[in-house]
Amino acid sequence: MLSRFLPTAWLLGLALALNGCRTSTDVAFTPATTVSRGQLVKSIEYPDVAIPAEGDFHENALIPPPTVRHFDQLEFVDLSLEEAVRLALTNSDVIRQVGGRIIAAPGSSSTVFDPSIVDTDPRVGVEAALAAFDAQFFTNMGVLEQNRELNTANNFNRFRDEAFKRFQMGVSKITAAGTQFSFDNETLRTFSDPFGRVPTTYDTLFSAKMRQPLLQGAGLDFNRIAGPLATPGAYRGVLLGRINTDIALTDFQLNVRNLMRDVERVYWELYFSYRDLDARTQFRQNALEAWEQELPRVETGASAPDQEAFVREQYYAAQAAVENALSGGGGSLGVFGAERELRSLLGLPASDGRLLRPSTPPSTADLQFDWEESLGLSLMRREELRRQRWRVKQRELELVASRNFRLPKLDAVGQYQWRGYGSDLWSGEEGALKEVFTGDLQGWGVGLEMSTPIGQRAGNAAVRNAQLLLRREETLLREQERQIALELRGAFTELDRAYVVTRSNYNRHVAAQIQLAAERKRNSEEVRATRLDLVLQSQRNAVTAEIAFHRALVDYNLAVSQMNLSRGTLLESMQVYMAEGPVTPTTYHSAVREARRFASRSTPLRSLFTMDPITGGIVPQDMGGMIPQLTAPAPKPDDVPDGASPSDRSPDGGRSSGPVERLPAPPPGQDEMLES
Repeated sequence: MLSRFLPTAWLLGLALALNGCRTSTDVAFTPATTVSRGQLVKSIEYPDVAIPAEGDFHENALIPPPTVRHFDQLEFVDLSLEEAVRLALTNSDVIRQVGGRIIAAPGSSSTVFDPSIVDTDPRVGVEAALAAFDAQFFTNMGVLEQNRELNTANNFNRFRDEAFKRFQMGVSKITAAGTQFSFDNETLRTFSDPFGRVPTTYDTLFSAKMRQPLLQGAGLDFNRIAGPLATPGAYRGVLLGRINTDIALTDFQLNVRNLMRDVERVYWELYFSYRDLDARTQFRQNALEAWEQELPRVETGASAPDQEAFVREQYYAAQAAVENALSGGGGSLGVFGAERELRSLLGLPASDGRLLRPSTPPSTADLQFDWEESLGLSLMRREELRRQRWRVKQRELELVASRNFRLPKLDAVGQYQWRGYGSDLWSGEEGALKEVFTGDLQGWGVGLEMSTPIGQRAGNAAVRNAQLLLRREETLLREQERQIALELRGAFTELDRAYVVTRSNYNRHVAAQIQLAAERKRNSEEVRATRLDLVLQSQRNAVTAEIAFHRALVDYNLAVSQMNLSRGTLLESMQVYMAEGPVTPTTYHSAVREARRFASRSTPLRSLFTMDPITGGIVPQDMGGMIPQLTAPAPKPDDVPDGASPSDRSPDGGRSSGPVERLPAPPPGQDEMLES
């Protein structure tokens, strides 16, 4: 009876032993006054990582940033828009964005490594999908020893001791059409009792096997879409891996496009900041001259002291405006802020004792785009649409693969074997390998294997799910096309508005300069009846009109940039093109050879070994023939009407920000008439 309880007691002891290894779950409550902060708060530590080598960042780290007080000590560096684009592309291992979001969310930032990372992803990349078709080498070996008792009346041969040494080695391969081939060898060495024919024997078997799916899992389409080991809803074929790479490339191009858009936008904003600073500096100079002219009048009693205070207040207000235009404030970036953003996008050091200054003048030409051509370009060239079309193609391929799972699994199988048996493996009259080559012991077999679930519930669900996913992506594509058409319409409207407003603000600027020149002339003649409020008001009107003109001019150039972005030609307009890295010539020759082999149509089983292409060709990047038309030659500067100052003979005032092409001015007192 005791023997019956031994297994139960052994299990109980094991359970108690395992339970004793667990951590106690008892909770001890300690009064809050006796618990120190160190017992409640975990210490914060630094990770042990390699520190990057020192570069330009560390060399310029000790140079102080620019400030208003040390503005005169800074050195200016003229930078063209073309040079800014080149610097941005050269220093863009990380595709930067305005606002420095990489600090808060570095995982969402794009880098130049992203397409290669997706392509080499061991889960969904092209190489991972191709690895499923690689030839597999396998081998195993082992030793087995056993003692057996035989059902025999012969007591001398009743017990038998046997020992086996087993060795197996082979190669298996799955083709692109789903055919499975394998060739292996298995050798078994047996040690038995001396009553056998020989005490030691070798049994070696060479096998060649083949399995060809005829329904489920068959065909080049399915295996390149889903892969040879796919299940319903989990497709990891080489074509889907290729599409993942194409989507990654499209995302990369989209991020580069956004970088170029931001570079151009910030470049023109910096241009405007300098123009704004120039205008406010001129306003400060005019206020200073009015103040200097008013001081003698107060001393002689020609003017009341409050008049001098009124002019002095205007001067210091102009001084504050200059300081804000330089360093930013009141919602404006200023020169320092815009230059800092441009440095960030270009990948330049934060501070090097110099200030970047735009040297490329903004365009003043009246650009006209054709609506039908632009709409066709936007629907063909926009990166967002190309990415979505790849997703639609991905869903179409998944639908093709899912339908395969509704078919029964029917495979044609076959094998051929060569066997050898003897007391020796390599040589001798009883050699097993020698008997293999004689061909006396052979075998073969062919047949069909079929299995299918009744109802095909999983296959039907996979097809329905793939249909819904395809419908969803198609719906999103249509909505994207509609939104892009609306965006293009808005770009057309904004481009026309910006140009018209630019001309109007230029005419306003010319009129304000004439009024300012007249008021300054009256004030300089020391006439007692001179009204300072009119002088200062004319100064404010002049600076406001000049700032409005430059703001409208920058908005027009930004509208041209937005038009190119909406048309899908922004990169081409900035002469930026995407190119593949260097590949060895052997790769191209191999690709051509394989393409010819799979394009052959001589086989009667063409449906199993050929498939339709999934791509519509290479995306054209050089669209030089599709350029906007000018309604008239680029306008040239006219003479400034009499009464304006010499610095007003060009819209930029001839100041440090570089020349700008001037819009034509109408005769005094007349409005500018725009061409229809």
